[in-house]
Amino acid sequence: MPDSLTTRESECVHLAGQGLEDKEIAARLGISPRTVGNHLHHAYAKLGVSDRKLAARRLSSAYSEASILMSEPVETGSVDPASVEQSIDDSADVPASWLLPPPPRGIGPRLGIMTAAAVVALLLAIGIVTAGMVVPSLFDRIAPEWTR
Repeated sequence: MPDSLTTRESECVHLAGQGLEDKEIAARLGISPRTVGNHLHHAYAKLGVSDRKLAARRLSSAYSEASILMSEPVETGSVDPASVEQSIDDSADVPASWLLPPPPRGIGPRLGIMTAAAVVALLLAIGIVTAGMVVPSLFDRIAPEWTR
């Protein structure tokens, strides 16, 4: 962390570099979105940049031991602070070396994934029951007469 940036400014730049919006950063740090904006504005001036991506890159390359990864763009729009806190808690348990993409945001995509999983499970159950009914009758047909 550079000497000129405060701890909060550095935290805000780091989280902004991960693609979080001001409201999400505010919910994570327990401060207001306007305060996040002020911290970012001061950090931009100190780092000599004009936006969050450049600030995160400058902070990462010049002052940090670990790079700040620029994640995929976060969906824009209104964010419910309660859902942000819930998604933060959910993502805290995910290890850093997780190979799968993060779960989708919003109720629609999650319900779609759960429905698809339920359909696959149902088809597997039907297949197992069918196999359990067909296989014994096949064995009866091919078994010798003296074993019946």
